[in-house]
Amino acid sequence: MKRSVCIETGLLFLAVVVFCATAAWANSPKEIYQSIGPGVVLILASDDGRMGSGGTGSIIRTDGLVITNAHVVINKETNRPYRHVSLFLKPDRVTGNMDKDLTRRVEAKLLGYDAALDMALLRMENPPAGLTVVSLGDPDQVAIGDPVVAIGHPETGGLWTLTTGTISAEIENFNGVKGKDIFQTETSLNRGNSGGPLLDGRGAMVGVNTMISRKAADGLTITSINFAVKSSVARQWLATQGVAVPYESPTKPPVSSAPAPSPPPAVDKPVTPVQKSEAAPKSPPSGSKKPAQEEKPAVQILTEKRPYDLDRLIADRMKEMEDLMKEMRGKFR
Repeated sequence: MKRSVCIETGLLFLAVVVFCATAAWANSPKEIYQSIGPGVVLILASDDGRMGSGGTGSIIRTDGLVITNAHVVINKETNRPYRHVSLFLKPDRVTGNMDKDLTRRVEAKLLGYDAALDMALLRMENPPAGLTVVSLGDPDQVAIGDPVVAIGHPETGGLWTLTTGTISAEIENFNGVKGKDIFQTETSLNRGNSGGPLLDGRGAMVGVNTMISRKAADGLTITSINFAVKSSVARQWLATQGVAVPYESPTKPPVSSAPAPSPPPAVDKPVTPVQKSEAAPKSPPSGSKKPAQEEKPAVQILTEKRPYDLDRLIADRMKEMEDLMKEMRGKFR
């Protein structure tokens, strides 16, 4: 009897120790932002320097590899990659002044992408030393109700914005795409957050933010329904690109300031062709009637627009690169 009590007491003590250790390693959103924020980049892509796409990416290796969404770097009109991709590294302090915040610019090259999974891999050209790496977290170690945060660049908001929330649901084979497992979260995401990290309470990336729900079929606004591709999907896809990325160990403290060891640089290879979704387009039920066209009410803006407009930002920054390239061509004629 005494032995049984001792065993139970020992197991209880061990559980308390493990719980306390885990709690000690949990980070506040502020701590996660301060440590992981520098590993998050702004991505601007364009063909002509006037129109293009913008989004967010995460540095996953110290040699300048960056993961993001395919739709951030693929021109939906031509279904081809944008010709120019620029990354911007986080300043020490985000001021909201574009001239101050967007001085650390690095050009990037697209190494591969998968349109169905919405994954893309970039590599910085001449990456600076001392890059902060965003570690991958095992999505099986988080559950519905667990806290998560996102860092990104939501349009009409600020650059390197932090938003908080929880894991809301898990969905396998999202939209009929085999292997596209996702987290649903009410963590606020908007246009510009695409490709950015969804981070667990330890600061490890458990998802790549990919899409949001805006309106239902009947036109009603949908709120707090956002989606992130699980890090397990990203990890498996990266392996097909020849990039092995381990999960952050759950037994060691997260958000370490020490740089992660870097494997040898990836070898350049042709861009991976677009992989089409296997899911067939959904058709309305037979016999259903098309709803009558109703005049939509004017959009009501409840808050004043914030510092930046994504389309204007793309045009301004990509135009600078086009002008610089023209100037260089003129010098070498």
